[in-house]
Amino acid sequence: MENRLTGRDTERLFIAVKLPEEPAGLLGQEAAALSSRLKFAKWTYPDDYHITLQFLGDTPAAKIPELLAALEVISAGQEPFTLRLGEWGTFGAPESPRVLWAGVSGELEQLRNLQRKIVSATSPLGFKEEKRTYSPHLTLARKYRDERAFSSGLLSDLRSRTENIENNCSVKDWTIDAFVVYATRMHAIPMYEMIGKMTFF
Repeated sequence: MENRLTGRDTERLFIAVKLPEEPAGLLGQEAAALSSRLKFAKWTYPDDYHITLQFLGDTPAAKIPELLAALEVISAGQEPFTLRLGEWGTFGAPESPRVLWAGVSGELEQLRNLQRKIVSATSPLGFKEEKRTYSPHLTLARKYRDERAFSSGLLSDLRSRTENIENNCSVKDWTIDAFVVYATRMHAIPMYEMIGKMTFF
């Protein structure tokens, strides 16, 4: 386990799987190619691409060592698994979505099992599970701001024009052998700072 505590009194935390450099770079290339044609208020910086496992919220710094210790127990018994970047989709109103995301496929049951273990491990520390159904994804952009209505057909058409990007990211997969604890740094680039990494062994 790595940890990088920062000396702040409170940290806004979440637990996630980080997208490795190669698929993040390829996904970022495709997002950049679309960003001039799809007007979202904010596009995610590629170094910030991740799959959230649990949002923890504002956390007293004094509680963080206990949190990291509980998560290390999970990583010690976890087997690596493989995911693949999948189709894109949206959350919110179909014509004006609040989130554009990339889905994942592959060994999703192993991912969901990991997510359940994390929720169980953090519950005794006072962290709450979200009520909505867990839906793994990577957030690409937020707040659609174009005058023309958004549609899945528009997205498919624009994405088809980017298929000449070398080694198109839709065919890439990667092995999950760790998860991380992130602290949010509003307005910074990248916006998420890793304060703990739990490697499977």
